[in-house]
Amino acid sequence: MPIQIRKFMLIDNAYKERILKGKKVTTIRYGDYQAKPNSEVYIVITPSDTAIAKARIKSLRKKKVRELTIEDAKKDGFKDLKDLMRALNKIYGELYPDDEVSIIEFEIIKPFDEGIPLKWLKGLNYKEPQEIAELYIKNNLKISPDIDLIIEKVLEEGLKSAVKRYGVKRVRDALLKAYHKLYAEGII
Repeated sequence: MPIQIRKFMLIDNAYKERILKGKKVTTIRYGDYQAKPNSEVYIVITPSDTAIAKARIKSLRKKKVRELTIEDAKKDGFKDLKDLMRALNKIYGELYPDDEVSIIEFEIIKPFDEGIPLKWLKGLNYKEPQEIAELYIKNNLKISPDIDLIIEKVLEEGLKSAVKRYGVKRVRDALLKAYHKLYAEGII
């Protein structure tokens, strides 16, 4: 049964820098994955489950393990096929030459200076905190002085700064209330 990639792709934290520097532009998955070219997804690193970028899926190819090439390895951020196979075997257990893999090629369209917790993205229906704050302020919405202040801080100084100043719970709750207000007003 195929696995559909819709809103995000989980990738190990070990690959974060390679992804952000454009040295890893594919992810190779064991089995039958489905992804629509030109669809946008969040790149989420594990184990922290933090979105580090928004990406566009460029292509999806299926291959047998024996058909993987040095070029496939390099696009996936490895120096050679041996390193790629070592990593794949570590993740999936021993792969055999006739096993099928899916090669998902992506391009980063928006790296995040600050990571966004995946559970926040899910709670905001995959809208970014900055986007929520921007729409809230632009549409001159008001809920309460406390929420309005927190949303302004998110917009002006970023998520990390707002969390540092007001705490995780208050910022998350303010963003959720702002999202629901935007939704109720028909803005999103």
